[in-house]
Amino acid sequence: MEKQLFLKSKKIEKITLIFDALAVITYIALFLFLFNHLQMPMDGQSVILEDLETFNPIYNDFPGIFSNLVLNRGQMNSIISILIIFFIVAFPMLFINIKKNKTRTIYDIDSYSTASTFVQAIINLLTFNFVGAGLRVYNTFVYIKFLKGYSPKEFFKSIIPAIKNKRAERKAKKLEIVEDEEVKDEYSLSIKKSIRRQTAVSTVRLLLTYLFLVLIALIIIIPFYWMVLTSVKTFSESSSTLNPQFFLWIDRWNWVNYKVVLTEQNFGLYIKNTVIVALLSTFGTIITTVLSAYAFARIEFKGRELLFSILIMTMMIPGELYIITNFITVSKNGFGWIGNPAGENQYFLAMILPFVTSISYIFFLRQNFKQIPESLYKAARVDGCSDFKYLMRVMVPIASPTIFTITILNIFGSWNAYIWPRIITSVGDINGSNYWLISNALRDTDFVLDTGRVMYNLQIAASTLVTVPLLIVFFMFRKYIMNGIGRSGTKG
Repeated sequence: MEKQLFLKSKKIEKITLIFDALAVITYIALFLFLFNHLQMPMDGQSVILEDLETFNPIYNDFPGIFSNLVLNRGQMNSIISILIIFFIVAFPMLFINIKKNKTRTIYDIDSYSTASTFVQAIINLLTFNFVGAGLRVYNTFVYIKFLKGYSPKEFFKSIIPAIKNKRAERKAKKLEIVEDEEVKDEYSLSIKKSIRRQTAVSTVRLLLTYLFLVLIALIIIIPFYWMVLTSVKTFSESSSTLNPQFFLWIDRWNWVNYKVVLTEQNFGLYIKNTVIVALLSTFGTIITTVLSAYAFARIEFKGRELLFSILIMTMMIPGELYIITNFITVSKNGFGWIGNPAGENQYFLAMILPFVTSISYIFFLRQNFKQIPESLYKAARVDGCSDFKYLMRVMVPIASPTIFTITILNIFGSWNAYIWPRIITSVGDINGSNYWLISNALRDTDFVLDTGRVMYNLQIAASTLVTVPLLIVFFMFRKYIMNGIGRSGTKG
């Protein structure tokens, strides 16, 4: 019976996850639909940034089933803000539940998981995922049936008696405490005072610890909160120093700032360039790192340790010193990838190929490979397994957390790269801004109007576009990053 209830609850949870995923997709689709319809003050084909603050359009040109929908600026901002909040709540919950459902066993069902399922049902209800809410409420009663043997009707009948029994137990406990105190001698009272003193000290210590952690968290979170808040303000709100606003209602969150940055300031193009460079350079780095680390960890050849020591010594040389030689290599005197009008499409090669390897990552992964027992390698060789086959079937799966960490860290490095992409895109007569990465665009894009006014809200919106993706990736994969770093070790 218990096994059947467990399998039933797991099946219900899988169906619920499908509706959770559909809800997340719906939030994204509606957000993109509304964001695409955001209007900007136009003068012909150009946007009038000066009028961005006072522009108050009426949105009534929606297609299809939304053709009768009429929204003003505040309503449009509110709906987009609510969709983003729903996504921020629903996506992590979906991600966590998928992981839990894969590893959930019959022993994981307890009162905590039951209460957690009911709380998630309430969250589904608040985010308008009514089907998911209903399925989770039903699953909550399945858990109750599993734990207590109650049907839904019996459960509701047992609530009031359970409350009364709880109160009676508390009263009885108080009476027992009073009776115990009457018969206790002086020695037992002193022990009790000592226990109370220790409890008070530990409570105060715990309270101070959490207060300190909360203070540090606020110091870290407040600048990020201020950045996001400023990115959705108007110019006057963002530049007000006499009366800065630390809170805005959702109808005043101006998401049109992001549309201006992505379209008029071309940050959509710069993000695409950055993703291309990050993915291709990371793919190349993983290949060279895995092959090199395996060679230095397992393959015996003359001069291996000497060559590895020389490579390690190059880590002490600042990376800026390689810029001159790399630049000569990719310029007209070398491969001719930059400074050559015929090689316009080769700018990406110049930004990617010089950085498809990393000595620090090779050292990092080699230390992980050295921890894998030598007996596995010898047994594989006896069975006729080649080095490459052993690498792909044994070494890479075992070291996958470290490889995953290297992947994420390399993407971070490519996303934040500035000096080399800036040099590459500033050479020749070709419009190098078409090949800017997002860090270059953030530094070199002109956010100043003809009147000399700096559009701080647009500048901060662009900064948010640079920062938020990195935070999302880190919070999603922080467990794997920390696990990979911990597994690297220092053996060898």
